Amino acid sequence: MRIGIAPRLALVLAVFAVLASGLTGYYAHDSSYRMLMTRTERNLQSSARVLGQQLMAAFGSVAGDARIYASLVNSPTNLKERMQRMSRSLLQVHSEYLQVSVIDTRQGWQEKLTFINDKGNIDLVDSSPIPLIPLVAQAIHLSPGQVYLSDVIRSAEGRSSVLVVTPVPLDTGVASGMLVVIRVDLSEMFTEIQSELPLGFHFYFADNNGVFVNDNHAMSELVRSDENPNLIQGLFPMAEEIVSGERDSVVTNIQRRKPEDFEALAAFYRVQIADFSNERFFILGLSEPLHNIRQESSLLAGNIWRIVLSFSCLALLIAWGVSQAVAQPLARILASVRRFAAGDSGENLPLPTQRQDEVGLLARGVEEMQNQIRAQVTALEENHHAMMHMAHHDALTGLPNRLTFFSLLENAIAQAKRQGRKLAVLFVDLDRFKVINDQYGHQAGDELLLAVARRLRSGVRASDTAARLSGDEFVVLLNPIHSDEEACLVTEKLLQRFNQPVELEEVTLSIRASIGISLFPDHGQTPQVLLEAADVAMYASKASGRNTCSLARKPAADDSADA
Repeated sequence: MRIGIAPRLALVLAVFAVLASGLTGYYAHDSSYRMLMTRTERNLQSSARVLGQQLMAAFGSVAGDARIYASLVNSPTNLKERMQRMSRSLLQVHSEYLQVSVIDTRQGWQEKLTFINDKGNIDLVDSSPIPLIPLVAQAIHLSPGQVYLSDVIRSAEGRSSVLVVTPVPLDTGVASGMLVVIRVDLSEMFTEIQSELPLGFHFYFADNNGVFVNDNHAMSELVRSDENPNLIQGLFPMAEEIVSGERDSVVTNIQRRKPEDFEALAAFYRVQIADFSNERFFILGLSEPLHNIRQESSLLAGNIWRIVLSFSCLALLIAWGVSQAVAQPLARILASVRRFAAGDSGENLPLPTQRQDEVGLLARGVEEMQNQIRAQVTALEENHHAMMHMAHHDALTGLPNRLTFFSLLENAIAQAKRQGRKLAVLFVDLDRFKVINDQYGHQAGDELLLAVARRLRSGVRASDTAARLSGDEFVVLLNPIHSDEEACLVTEKLLQRFNQPVELEEVTLSIRASIGISLFPDHGQTPQVLLEAADVAMYASKASGRNTCSLARKPAADDSADA
């Protein structure tokens, strides 16, 4: 029996349709998965850089506190009382500070004063619980204003900390032989960072030798090197390039104990902290599980192959006589998939979706697949934008954080220099906020902070900026400002707003604040100097009775030259 051309052509067309749709489905799934992986790598690397900037800002803040403390220590009157008051205030404001010490190297490295912060209990002790001299001996050669960062200290309980050391200056501008030492709890910083990450993300931190500082529980599932189980380069060989200084960042794979079982992506970033004279650096890592991407990819693959199977079945029934009607639309669909895989995902690609036959069904299925990929990419971008917002804004109040405020202040100073204008920085510190927290609980404290944020927003102009530094510390940028009197008038109005009672669910509270004012260019030329001047003025407000404001003292001629 001779088979005619029509059945043979139908069979050829059917086989071609099945193969074409299968290859199209495979190519589309593979391309979409690779595209999602590439986007995930970029977002993960960007997020690691953001966390690195957060850590740099945090360490920079500690260095600033050490400089301010050192500048206030060398006073001829009431030295011991001033040091104790400053130490207690510093440890109360910063819960991550474990210890503040003042060492006199001229008297056999004698500890003049040591305060310990033991889970909120601040005590004056005779000597430090850890030997300080071997850790801070290199800081003896520092000049005033320079800050030294020690090696990581690991306690028997598994907590990690570092020492920030700076010399106490004399009025002549030389080092006095006394050192200020602040011990910072890294473990608390790590816990806070991990708690702010999305579910499934993990945070890694290593010192400049590659030794892990935080012990993440996710590491127990990973392949550790038998020779160097505690080194980052032992767990992630590509990180050796960061430790050696060849690269600033890398992206690598994390695997389970079975090397063929792919687990997650990890990005590592070299954090070089410019505030410290010994140029110490750390290695920061961030990993994201691929479970969600694989799950979305599997769902997408199921949809693709269902479409392929449906089209293949229909192709067997209608292959006869439709060679011309099918070949051209298939070519368009394949070209559309190739363009989409090449990155043309910003607009709807031309597909024959208006057809009511099987070709139209395939086209609509491909269009649905493309829409799903766009939706997944959009979700990844939204997650990235959310992390960027988290990095630049305070999680509780929604105000800009320290990093963002410093950037805005730096830009405002540059603009003010060009236009010959003034601006003012207000340093706002709530009075007896810890008492409210202890008496009414942290929820009432958070509601009080939200009320302060709302009153700051409504109490300044649209061109001004209100931000939260940390705890109960806020700052306001008045830009522009024309005189000292205008800045003081704005501050008095803010204090009047604060004095209005805050109605909470179970109690009515009053807000009291001490505010320090510094002006550009009168009190400084840089963001750090302006903020420090406002901070010192704020402490003057507290010393003069609280719930008031004070204008910063104009620096002497030598100080202005240094600034």
